Amino acid sequence: MTNTKLLNLSSSANSAKILFATDEWFASAENILSPYPPTFIADLYCPEGKVMDGWETRRKRTEGHDWCVVKLGCGDDSSGPMMIESVELDTGYFTGNQTPRVSIEAMKITRNEQDCNIGNDDYLYNWMPGAISRLASGKSFQGTGQSTDAIRRAHAACQAVALNTTKQLGGAWITILPMVELQPGYEESRYHKFQLDTDVKRKLEDIGGVTHIRLNYYPDGGVARMKIWGYPVHSSSSTLAKNSQQTSSRQNHAAIAAASTIHPHSLTSSTTPPPSSKRYHQPELSSVLHGGKGLACSNKHYGVPSNLIRTTLGVDMGDGWETARHPHRPAVITKDPVTGLQDTPLMDWAVLKLGMGGVVEKVGHSDSKGGVERIIIDTRHFKGNFPESVSIDACCCSNLSDDVVCASAAAAAAADKVEWFPLLKRTALSADAEHEFLRDDGKMIVNGSRGVTHVRVSIYPDGGLSRVRIYGHPFSKKDSNEERLISHL
Repeated sequence: MTNTKLLNLSSSANSAKILFATDEWFASAENILSPYPPTFIADLYCPEGKVMDGWETRRKRTEGHDWCVVKLGCGDDSSGPMMIESVELDTGYFTGNQTPRVSIEAMKITRNEQDCNIGNDDYLYNWMPGAISRLASGKSFQGTGQSTDAIRRAHAACQAVALNTTKQLGGAWITILPMVELQPGYEESRYHKFQLDTDVKRKLEDIGGVTHIRLNYYPDGGVARMKIWGYPVHSSSSTLAKNSQQTSSRQNHAAIAAASTIHPHSLTSSTTPPPSSKRYHQPELSSVLHGGKGLACSNKHYGVPSNLIRTTLGVDMGDGWETARHPHRPAVITKDPVTGLQDTPLMDWAVLKLGMGGVVEKVGHSDSKGGVERIIIDTRHFKGNFPESVSIDACCCSNLSDDVVCASAAAAAAADKVEWFPLLKRTALSADAEHEFLRDDGKMIVNGSRGVTHVRVSIYPDGGLSRVRIYGHPFSKKDSNEERLISHL
């Protein structure tokens, strides 16, 4: 259509609308339709995390992948079908949290028999459960996510309209952009442009154009802007127009409580403080106050491991250790039917060195002192980007350099010099909470009687932690920064 002026059919300025989105924790799906360039303010945070100008979902911790449905628009008269020529996707400022892969499907929604005598275009919206309520509310849905049942109903609605429109094409939405990889949102790599294949255009012509598209994230992440370039089927260049119920997004703490004691920060107060604010007989050996150090990590895109050992509660997400989303994470998340945890080899790690000489080994009778007594993993402020699960390995290497220990954590080839042993079994985490593990419970802490100088904290598949606190019997009380500080007062 060389003589037809193309419009951005997915622009809110041309009446495009979001009908459904599986998740909008970090940023509302409406942002992706904005006609204005995306912006970025480095130090701007909200209760859900870093403020981003695009559609960004939380790190996927459940099965499946994220997607949204867009009703296309072409201005004042947006009820008719449209043809699509090309697609542009902008990942601007999503430098470690862009979705690694996307695909786009399209569909034409037609009137059913009950709508034939009605002059309005409600049929373009009411086929999707919750769409009318969403549009009528006029509010932002940032900080929300759909329930499993709501997603199932929306998916069933998509299947139903496909069977009604594309029986001759197999009763499925038409893929206009097969799964493609997206690059991070740096200036030199943020823009992605795709022309539709001739065969795809022919399929769109066969059904008389389309009215809706479905953007699929594989499996999660963010995109700043989407532009679907096309034109109304029944218009010429001279007549073109001018350019739900949401569910609580908090995780179900009860499902994790069997493995640890969960202390949500939303429930703490001056009368019910979090466990990390209490004093225990055993010192917090991982703390910088007692000489703890954050040595190394596999990824520090949003924070460094030394933040994990600070004495105070985290101020915001920037005051923790957070890794970039794995660019090669699977398109669809699956879970191990036995453990209930994500079935993934992907993980990030951080190595911490304990202070006061580390943990002394517990030997002899049951009354002897030694070993690790308590572990607290804190996901404070990490509400949509906490790790799905965590495990901790430990080693006792007082005679080896920190460089050797860190090298063994990163490479199997160097592991023969260091014996890493399990300390905390892999266990699920929840949002914005302290997770407390006790050796005396006999559940998750293993090898708790052994001596420890370093720990390797592994998060699956990625995400952010605010603090890691290891409590135990110190090898030497002379290494305490606290005692040195007191001696100078």
